[in-house]
Amino acid sequence: MAQQQERVERFSNELREGPPASERSIKEILDTLRPQVQELVNKQMELARAELTPVGRKAGIAVGLLAVGALFMLLFLVFFLLTGMYIMWYAGFPLWAAAGIITVILLLIGGLLAGLGAGRLRTLNPKPERTLAALQQNIDWLRGQLRP
Repeated sequence: MAQQQERVERFSNELREGPPASERSIKEILDTLRPQVQELVNKQMELARAELTPVGRKAGIAVGLLAVGALFMLLFLVFFLLTGMYIMWYAGFPLWAAAGIITVILLLIGGLLAGLGAGRLRTLNPKPERTLAALQQNIDWLRGQLRP
């Protein structure tokens, strides 16, 4: 952060040491600004990357929970079909009741995990707030530098 402040101060000094703004051409001003703007854009990209990395991790965990929930839902379907098969095959025997209970348990677990994953995804904010605020500050500063 201190290094970035030093660069801003050095850049401000370069602007002050040159000819007065009224005597500069737009090309001279843009030539002075070009390297700093390029460095500024690079720093903004680094900031955005650093800000979005934790969001990406949280999204990965949420997607993992959704995937596990989907797996349990698939198992639910398999056991549901097995339950139907046992009901028809063993009409009246208690084996179908056991398969039905397992099916309901798998449905509850799959629904719970899928709900947790979806809830976590809803709470994520993928918008890089600090990066956008810093970018807006930089744009405002540049506009101030270009005004006579």
